[in-house]
Amino acid sequence: MTCSVMYGVIGDGRLAKHLIHYFSLKKIPFKTWSRKKDKLDLKERLSSCDILLFAVKDNVIEELIKRQNFSAKVCVHFSGSLTTQCAQGFHPLASFGDKLFDLNFYERIAFVVEKGQYSFSQIFPSLKNPNFSISSSEKSFYHSMCVLSGNFTAILWHKVFTEMKDKLGLPGQVLVPYMESVFSQIKSDHKRALTGPLIRKDRQTVANNILALKGDPFEVVYRSFVEAYEKSKELYDHECT
Repeated sequence: MTCSVMYGVIGDGRLAKHLIHYFSLKKIPFKTWSRKKDKLDLKERLSSCDILLFAVKDNVIEELIKRQNFSAKVCVHFSGSLTTQCAQGFHPLASFGDKLFDLNFYERIAFVVEKGQYSFSQIFPSLKNPNFSISSSEKSFYHSMCVLSGNFTAILWHKVFTEMKDKLGLPGQVLVPYMESVFSQIKSDHKRALTGPLIRKDRQTVANNILALKGDPFEVVYRSFVEAYEKSKELYDHECT
């Protein structure tokens, strides 16, 4: 692939919008297609594109490629879990919301590439993002780690912000320094970042916490975390004394 490659970005969700913004900042040529916005057929609209980037839901990627017969095109998808013969996976290890990032942030995002026909530099010669390769058989485990650390974390913080406001009358901003300090410690040394009753072996406080959550859907979440910690605490105890 050369730097003059023309990309076709397929989709209009958050990831597609971030890709379009990143490419625009880098002055990389591209065309777009969206089922909602384009009257032209996908194949007709992107006929001049060398590489097609499918920034759409996992369950429609194969159907789109097969229906349009893109066998002559290089097809790339961005799913962290999907493995298909129709396209090679290049997963950006970041969370994409409505707010767009600056160029410096985009360039720091690592891509985890499914081992296959192409390398990251062959598909994206103009991008200098850090990139790493894993096998197709490793993708499900890799993605489970992403979901645990990212998606589940978002669920937990949404719960905390909501309950602090609705039940305790505390404004959301009081949680920001706490949240920032937690992530600062994780960034600094994830092995020593754990604090609180589990690492202190304070069983009474843990029991009181669980009692306070009685009847709450997150009671089982708390219990599950305690159980998971007990089964893997050797990873923490020798680090945090």
